[in-house]
Amino acid sequence: MKTFFFSVFTLLMLGNYFSSAQTTEAIDNIEKSIKVDGKYAILAGNYKHFEGSVRTGLRMRNGNPDLQFQIVLIGMVVKEITTDEHLLALVEDCKTAGIQIVICQNAMKALSVTKADLHPYIETTSSGFLYMFGLQENGFKVITL
Repeated sequence: MKTFFFSVFTLLMLGNYFSSAQTTEAIDNIEKSIKVDGKYAILAGNYKHFEGSVRTGLRMRNGNPDLQFQIVLIGMVVKEITTDEHLLALVEDCKTAGIQIVICQNAMKALSVTKADLHPYIETTSSGFLYMFGLQENGFKVITL
């Protein structure tokens, strides 16, 4: 009886190992399916989402100069990006890597942010949501956080 349970346990563990390995390979294959000349955009509304979007964009653009990556900002991060040194450094990273940052003017108005408050590299749009719809119509793959 002990041998039976040990055999079943061993088979379960091996099955778990092999299914995990297959999952890792499948995940790697999916990540490698990103087009080197693809068009991608993320809509972010807070500090952490912006930070994650920049890191994703930097990874995707690394070695792929034809890949287009945009980050559209709405929400509280629109105010925070005007004074936070870490966020301003991320804007510089985007500028160096060719990642476009676009900020929603509706959010700017709600948070009393002016164009003069923004880093010169940052562009603005009248509506972050309309801009995202436009990116979709122009073939961008988009994510909203």
